[in-house]
Amino acid sequence: MDKSSFLMVERGNPYERGDIIPLTSKVLILGRKGKQWDPDISFDNVFVSRKHAALLYKNGRFFIKDLNSKHGTFVNQERLAPNGERPLQHADSVALAGDLIVLSFSILSMDETMDITPLMKQMAVVEAPGGVKLDPYKQELVVGEDVYAFSEKEYKCIELLIQHKGQFVSKEQLKLEVWPERSYSIGEIPDVSAEELNALIYRVRKKTRHILSIESIRGKGYILHSED
Repeated sequence: MDKSSFLMVERGNPYERGDIIPLTSKVLILGRKGKQWDPDISFDNVFVSRKHAALLYKNGRFFIKDLNSKHGTFVNQERLAPNGERPLQHADSVALAGDLIVLSFSILSMDETMDITPLMKQMAVVEAPGGVKLDPYKQELVVGEDVYAFSEKEYKCIELLIQHKGQFVSKEQLKLEVWPERSYSIGEIPDVSAEELNALIYRVRKKTRHILSIESIRGKGYILHSED
């Protein structure tokens, strides 16, 4: 194994977005932890099977293999056949259970890996509408020289609102984005109380009150505006 290979997490509790999972073994099982089972790479989601998929290193490259999972293993949005496998290339997207777990496969040669994290952070910064920047690694919103830091759930909230700036975002959309771990079936609205949602919006409003305005729409959702 003369390459440095890793998975970058886009979505997948208990990992945070932007976390890097090094691939240092020739066989790695991805799945959900059980009472007597602990996979090599574990995710907290009821739709992930105990032994969902495997990463296999052979003939100088990594392959992803579905382990007859109930909700499927996907490469670049294409579902693998049960027990089917496929070689992975740099920047391939790997998803488990639809898009509940989303990872990116990357390969860097050894002489490129001395300072991976700053490079990944730079790549992760996203230009958002209104001249603001979103940094999912640091969970920050950057406006000019001002930096606004958030908790994980606060960041998911403000990211969704900014991505839909000037558009209606329902409470159901927010719950699905911010609390996906509380869904027990695909597409089911997470079990989140009105108090939890109101507290989240209050904290985000307080942190961004000088630059953004979150309008409540008849108790059904929100619209984000810029503060002029």
